Parts: sequence; structure tokens; C-alpha cells
Amino acid sequence: MHVTPFPPPAGRGPWPEAAEDVLVEVLLGFRTMLQLTFRQDVLATMGASAKARGIQADVREDYTPRPHVREILRAIRACRDPWAALDALAEALEELARNDGARDWLELARRVLNRGDELPRGELLAVIGELHTITAPNKPARHLPEGIPGLRERDTAEMTLPAILDLLVNRIDDDPLGPLVAFLRALGDNPEVARQHPLPALRRFLAAHADRAPATAAAAVPGERLIVQVRLDEEGPVHTGDTRYRLHVSYYRQPLTGGPFRRVGSHHDDQAFTRSELLRAGGARLVAWKELNLALRTPDPVRIEFLLPRSILGYTAELWSTGATRRPLGEFHPVVVRQLERYCEPHLGLALWRQRWANLQTHAADSNEVLERIEWPSLDRASAKELLGWVTGRKSLACLGLTVPYEQLDPEVQYAVDDAMYFEGVPVLIWRRVAGDPDPLVAALREHEPTRLAELPDAVHRYRRQVGGPNPDPDRTVTLLWDDPDCVDPDQDYSFPGIVG
Repeated sequence: MHVTPFPPPAGRGPWPEAAEDVLVEVLLGFRTMLQLTFRQDVLATMGASAKARGIQADVREDYTPRPHVREILRAIRACRDPWAALDALAEALEELARNDGARDWLELARRVLNRGDELPRGELLAVIGELHTITAPNKPARHLPEGIPGLRERDTAEMTLPAILDLLVNRIDDDPLGPLVAFLRALGDNPEVARQHPLPALRRFLAAHADRAPATAAAAVPGERLIVQVRLDEEGPVHTGDTRYRLHVSYYRQPLTGGPFRRVGSHHDDQAFTRSELLRAGGARLVAWKELNLALRTPDPVRIEFLLPRSILGYTAELWSTGATRRPLGEFHPVVVRQLERYCEPHLGLALWRQRWANLQTHAADSNEVLERIEWPSLDRASAKELLGWVTGRKSLACLGLTVPYEQLDPEVQYAVDDAMYFEGVPVLIWRRVAGDPDPLVAALREHEPTRLAELPDAVHRYRRQVGGPNPDPDRTVTLLWDDPDCVDPDQDYSFPGIVG
């Protein structure tokens, strides 16, 4: 790849605040940059160029790579023409490290620096700094939106992530930002990327520029999600303390973009377990099922759904231990619950359910606004009769927050909450397992900067990893009810080929 001598941005001006930090990390990404002799060779090559004549004399040598690289950048910024000096650095690295993949990231950072006021340079550099730290997904070009002028003639299929970004920021077009926003949105939605790093700078960038590219502009992300449904059916008397539960596990594949899923396998356990036995025995049953364990070894993202009777909807399902590490299931994957009665009821209409489910997918104009879309109604007994009307009047409501755990609700209030799900189609509920102010939970989830409510399972997963441990604080445990209308398998209630036992 030939180094392009970029013209300096109009009006030149100072580098954005994030520039030096990003350039330091990019330069340290060169495999040989940790060697003092290599850094000396880079400076000598730069110093022989008319663009940075004798610059090595202005650089205080340091055996430690990071401060030495910072000193090189300080000297570049102090040059009479820092833009030409940065070109000299890139040319030196082209000569001395021609095949190092870090050069793509350096060219991208230089490109953004030289776009002047045409692009939000500071924000984009912060995004580049984050993306530079992750392992890029395979064939990132699949996230490119369709119909970008000038891209059809180019072979982008094998391009690296920084090369694709460089292509997008180099476009001269009436809409220089729209395709870039669409690409970054699709990339950030890829669970393979999201589970590596929360990417707060990327989330802020997408929220700030959400109006520049409609949600439909991003190309559909290929691939599938593995969904494991663990169903607990009550056997025997309820509320006596002796209730036993029979275990039924099915797993499915669903496109990452959502929509109908397909069943892959199913297993029905003949043995019943008490609630206290489930934490130990249930996890052991999952580990013992060979086909499921093989499916879990694929790189596809996973969601675990527990289908629970109303009587145990607040069950700490994410604490199941399933392997030699003895770590809770909820630290490995997003774990959600579903109300079994609603899942099985064939008479419940889908129209409102799907409508409210679609509202989860909309991005917020401001990342701080996303969690404000969770509404926390009054849950005292006097308000129970008004709750359904309150929900009916909020057509955009997709997530209901409970300040009292579902299992502890007054029976009349619990009945009204059920009606909100059954008849108004509210698909998502969230609550702490200790009654009280939800603000600490909302503040903790906000740290993970979701850009839409559809990211709640991943945000809750990261929160659980953050606050987890062998004895989690009840004040910090949370239940997320997540009822995807496309992930309902009516055949679970009937015999079908493939049941074991």
C-alpha cells in the first residue's frame, strides 16, 4: 500500500484532543515498535526526508516504548509543518514495516485527521481508538450498506476493517457521514464485536449522528444466534415448599436480525427437581447433553431463555453453574426469563405484541435517553385498576420496570401486570430482586451505553459480570423478562420426533 501524502485540512488548526492517544496506540500496534533499534531506524528514516529533516535530534530517546512514541509525536507536532512530518512518519513505516497490518490503522487515523471540518474528527478518532483494540469480525465488508456510490466497482470482500473505514471516510459525496454511520451501526450490532468491548465512544457517536443514516440503510448482518430454552413445568402442589419441576430443554437457531427461528434439538428429562435442587442438578443436566454442548462451542452468540411458571418468575436462573469453572451461567451468556403461561397461551393476539417489540429496535437520538424509555409505574394496590389503561395510553412503551419484584407484588397488582403483557403486548419487564428505588440499576446499566432497548440482554449480561461473584449481593441482582414473539415454539407442548426419554 502506497502512502498518500494527504493535504492538510483547511485552516490547519490543532489536532483534535483524542489524536495523540489514538496515534500512540496505533503506533504501538506495529510488531517491531517495541524494539528501540526499530524506533531509532524510524527516526533516522524520517530525519533523512525533506518533510522532517533532522527530527531525530529533537526526540529524547527512551528505552520504554510508550513514552518514546509519545516523544516522537510531540516532536512531530512541534515541527513547522506537523502534517508533512506525520507523512514522513508514515513513509518511514511503509519502508521499514511494509507488511505490518498496523499500517492500515495508521493510514485511517491520518485520513481522519486530514478531513478537516468535513467530518467530526475528534469523535471518529475516539471510535478508531476503540475499534483498534478489538478482534474484527470475519469479512467486515458484509456490514456495508448497499448502494454507496463508487463502491460497487471496488472489491471490498477481503478488505480489513481499517481499510473499509478508510474507504468510507475518504468519500467525497453530498452525504459523507451517512454510509459510515450505517456501517458502524451494523458493526456495533454484531454480537461478536459487542461482547468483546462495550465500545462507549462508538455508542456515543451513533447516538449523536443517528439522524444521518436510517436504520434500514445498514446491510442485514448474516449469521445466526443460538437460543437455548430451559423450560420448568410444575409438578405437584404449588406454594407448599415441595413443588417439583420437570426440565425440558430445546435449542434453536435464529437470524441475528431477528425473526422466526427453527428448532434444532430438544430433550425432556424424566426426573423432577425441587427449586433448591435446580441450581445444582439443572446445570448438570445441561452439561450432560452432548448435542447442546457441541452447539455451544460454535462462535455464534448465545441467549439462554428460562420459561418459568408465574410462581417462580423471579428465579435466579442466571446462577446455574454448568461446568468445571463453576462460574454462573449468567456470566457466560445473556440469561432472560419468560412467563411460561403467556408463552403457551394460543389465544393471545400478536399484533400489539409485535408492535411493541418493534419499538425495542429504534435507536435513541441521545444514548442517555435509551434507558429513560423504561417506564416505572406506581405499583400500589390502589393503582392496580388503572395500570392497564396507563399502559394502553403509551403505544410506544416496550419495557416496563417494576419497583417491586414480580413475586412480591400484591395479587391484584400482579394480575394487572399480567394483563399488560397478555392484552397490551408489553414484551419486556425488568426489576431488581429487592424492592426499592430503581435509579442505581438504571445508572449501572447506563455505563454500558446501550443505543436501543434491544441491547438490554447484553447490557444486563455485562452488568452481571461486573457485580457477580460466588455470593452476589441481592440488592444488585436483576431479572430481565424478554418475550420475543418470534421465539415461541408451540410444539413444546406436544410430543414430536427428537424427544429423548
